[in-house]
Amino acid sequence: MIFRTLGRTDVRIPAIGQGTWKFGERKEKEREEIEAIRFGIENGLTLIDTAESYADGGAEKVVGQAIRGVRDDVFLVTKVSASNGSYDGVLRAAEASLARLRTDRIDLYLQHWPSEKFDVAETMEAMAELVRRGYVRFVGVSNFDVDLLEKARAALDGVPLTCNQVAYHLKDRHIERSILPYCMENGITVMGYSPFGYAPQFFGKPGFPETGSAERAVLDEIGRKYGKTAHQVALNWVLRQEYVVSIPKAARLEHITDNLGALGWALDENDAARIDDVFPATGKPRADY
Repeated sequence: MIFRTLGRTDVRIPAIGQGTWKFGERKEKEREEIEAIRFGIENGLTLIDTAESYADGGAEKVVGQAIRGVRDDVFLVTKVSASNGSYDGVLRAAEASLARLRTDRIDLYLQHWPSEKFDVAETMEAMAELVRRGYVRFVGVSNFDVDLLEKARAALDGVPLTCNQVAYHLKDRHIERSILPYCMENGITVMGYSPFGYAPQFFGKPGFPETGSAERAVLDEIGRKYGKTAHQVALNWVLRQEYVVSIPKAARLEHITDNLGALGWALDENDAARIDDVFPATGKPRADY
């Protein structure tokens, strides 16, 4: 496993974690989801990311079951929804997440999205209070642009902002323009989600290059050179940045095994440059950032 330092702390976290979006939505899938999380933990994927909004708390409940007996081996991340961004709302949401996760502390607590209703300063003041109470170890945000990152840092009153969780994959590189450089300069870990693009239900947003496309052909060709799949090439590319970790969703054991295959090797300069040519960091910033 490759490890990265969380922000400017002395805590090391795996470069690849486990995302749990849509976990807990179907009762008949819970055993498989729990087995997948445990398998990942056993193989070094001890960074677990979830959120109170996933399946209306269902994903946190699944994670809580999966980490029983191994809680101290896990770096646990969850997120408070923007709708709970008031000072009291954050405190209540954290307590509810702790109960669903069956734990006494959250390792990293993130504001899931910027709020149109509550000022970021109010939300961050509550996050800092959670740190003081010992319910939360570290504070971060998700889907924040540079201006909001500045406001969040200023409101934390000495508590460091350690993480910004954002979309990052071959077909969405907008963070490289300003967000990633800002985070690198200020010691904020970038936790990239959706490293293989967006799921089909996100109509109009780019997914993984389809088999038969020119983009996929390049990834397949590069993969054959290293004995890797196209998905492993894409994930290895995401992790080329020292300040970046990635949290691919993996609900089945074979997905976790495939994700692990992105580690232990590196794209050479020519192949990395070829990928940059095929997947250029161009275009306008997404509207939801």
